[in-house]
Amino acid sequence: MKHECRITVLETKCFPKLQEQYLADPKSGPCPFFKPGDTFLLKRAPEQDDFYHLMNGKFCGEA
Repeated sequence: MKHECRITVLETKCFPKLQEQYLADPKSGPCPFFKPGDTFLLKRAPEQDDFYHLMNGKFCGEA
């Protein structure tokens, strides 16, 4: 069975107080990877499973 999911970044936010509480690096700041307008197409098929492998490390599971 084949599935596709398009993800578009609408906005990014940073919450310093929560980062200080929960992150291993509490001063890490905003995510440098995602920018508003970025689009990702994840596919799931027998030969490719971007959902499980998070696009071979190109996509963040926390997102």
